[in-house]
Amino acid sequence: MIKTRIFETTDLLVSKTLELLRKTLATPGSLMLSGGSTPYAVYNQLAATPCPVHPDRMIFLSDERMVPADSPRNNAANLMPMLRALECEDRFIRADTSLPVEEAAARFADKLEPLDKIDLGFLGMGTDGHTAGFFTPEQANLKTGALTLHTDRPDGLQGISVTPALFQRVERIILLVPGESKRDITDTLLNEPESIPAGIALSDHPHAELWINIV
Repeated sequence: MIKTRIFETTDLLVSKTLELLRKTLATPGSLMLSGGSTPYAVYNQLAATPCPVHPDRMIFLSDERMVPADSPRNNAANLMPMLRALECEDRFIRADTSLPVEEAAARFADKLEPLDKIDLGFLGMGTDGHTAGFFTPEQANLKTGALTLHTDRPDGLQGISVTPALFQRVERIILLVPGESKRDITDTLLNEPESIPAGIALSDHPHAELWINIV
């Protein structure tokens, strides 16, 4: 069952996320990050006021669009300002979107396989209930041991995502879902989790949390 943490304001949610990120980055391990407006607001603040990053801290994204590396729709491209400010670009595991999608997914999995301690992961959730590039119940419920998958996205693009098997390697996952526009889907997640991809993907995770705000 997903544990829920409620913050008074979006600013407080962002502040607590930033605080946790700073603490995590200072220690060894691996960190899974998500794209999305709220995470990037945090990443941009972190870029503006950099913190120390442990030399054994690895970072990767939960999903990526198959667009050129310099495209504004490329999640890694949007993360780069933070990575540069923190001087840890060399510890970022990036999906190679110049490859055919199947090969890109396979190579991304090969890079993730050696990670033996993924202590924290952040995810977002769309108004349709998708998370980490899972747009269908079948994708969110994938039972193979594969660490990545490739998908045809509703926006017409192809994508690469980590899988529920990779989620099980993450010790703690936090789903960041602020804002009034996502109240309905948040209620669905809490009351009918089996009906949306985010709920399915996190249904059996032992340490999944939902962070939301009141205003």
